[in-house]
Amino acid sequence: MIRRRLLVALRLLVAGCWLLAALGVAAQQDPYKPISKLPLGDSLLSLPSPNIQPNGMWEVKFSHRFNQSLSQGSFADQVHALFGLDTNADVVFGVSWSVRPDLQLSLARSNTNDTLEGAAKYVVLQQAPKMPLSLTLRGGGDLRTESNLGDRTSLFAQAIVSHQFGRKAEVFALPTFATKAGRAVNGNSSGALFDTAFNVPVGIAYMIRPPLAVVLELTPPNGDLPSTMKSDLGWSLGLKRAIGGHWFEILLTNSQATMVDQYVTSTFQGTPLDAGDVRLGFNIERRFGKRR
Repeated sequence: MIRRRLLVALRLLVAGCWLLAALGVAAQQDPYKPISKLPLGDSLLSLPSPNIQPNGMWEVKFSHRFNQSLSQGSFADQVHALFGLDTNADVVFGVSWSVRPDLQLSLARSNTNDTLEGAAKYVVLQQAPKMPLSLTLRGGGDLRTESNLGDRTSLFAQAIVSHQFGRKAEVFALPTFATKAGRAVNGNSSGALFDTAFNVPVGIAYMIRPPLAVVLELTPPNGDLPSTMKSDLGWSLGLKRAIGGHWFEILLTNSQATMVDQYVTSTFQGTPLDAGDVRLGFNIERRFGKRR
């Protein structure tokens, strides 16, 4: 009797092990389980990334875009200005908070027009073996508080579509719509250059070796610009280094734009972009808090 009970118990144990193993294999082969993301943080260089921080965490970002172009002036002038580091800069300070695993809220302030930008980012899809892309939606508004400005408020909506190639590279497209975008300067005052503006910036990130990546952003010339304002392609090229909860980025760019209503028009403060301009910039991002 005892031997029979031991045999039954042994058979049940073996069956249970087989069942657990089968469930484990099925879980490992779940075709809709999201793949591991590249360590890119909340943004690429100036464009937002599709990623958000883990639930309950904060992320702080500090951005600098120096005003002087390295393509202007003599070599002696560049040395005198420390290659732009000794000049004024367009500065952005921002903070974001992950309300839940798929929703992030953010607020940023730029010294360009003393602009406040509030936004929400929502993760709709994440790339998986059976899901070829990631999709994140981002929307919000801007309030420009500097004096002598018209069209102080604007709204924007973005879709951030991306595809990741293993653990080495990721490509991005950001269809972007904004109202009252750009600046048309008239003396000491300015108003919106566009009632509505649409553009599709693109980007690519390539991991040289984890956690060091090279990032390229391109913003096509806006086709709705007046014929008197021919703009070149907007570009940014930078290195991104992840260290713990930090991201450090140094970049070269021909655009000082950091807010949506700026880069969607392929102009900056009413001036079309020149592909030959080369300006220095940097970003610092830091995450705080514990995962929930």
